Amino acid sequence: MAKVDEYVSGKILEDAERMLKAIEAVRLPLIGSSIGKRLLEKIEKFNPMQITIDEASAFIKDAKKVAVGQRVCFSLHNRDFTEAVFLDELAEELVNVGKADYMTNEDAINTLRRYSSRNPIITSKVAGKYMEICCSSPRDCVYWNLERTGLRCLRQSKKGLNAKGCDYVME
Repeated sequence: MAKVDEYVSGKILEDAERMLKAIEAVRLPLIGSSIGKRLLEKIEKFNPMQITIDEASAFIKDAKKVAVGQRVCFSLHNRDFTEAVFLDELAEELVNVGKADYMTNEDAINTLRRYSSRNPIITSKVAGKYMEICCSSPRDCVYWNLERTGLRCLRQSKKGLNAKGCDYVME
């Protein structure tokens, strides 16, 4: 299970960088390979799910604390800037270390809306519950890179994909 302290310490970023390098370095098909299986095992703890803006709004409205900051993997590539919303304990700890700022529920939802027409929204579990909501960058995101290799790791929400017909660029 992913832990809050992995986000606070930056370990999550180191793990993401290692995974992206592994994906780039391996020229063999990852489906069914031992490397592919290990990558999927590491991702399973996040139980990543693509969600709609309405679903993201529901998570935010149910949270006790809400913070907004740059998405975790932005510093790996420094392109396609978007922000993520962090909830509850994750929000509190990221604010404490200066990686996010508290926001009202409405401001956090508006932040996601600002990016969601071009960036798919993904939520990830931290400490066993969905506490990270990211307007992902499909060309940089570990999840999307695994998906491109054929390793299916992103669950779809029960409501399906964003009904607005987002223009997701998968370069």
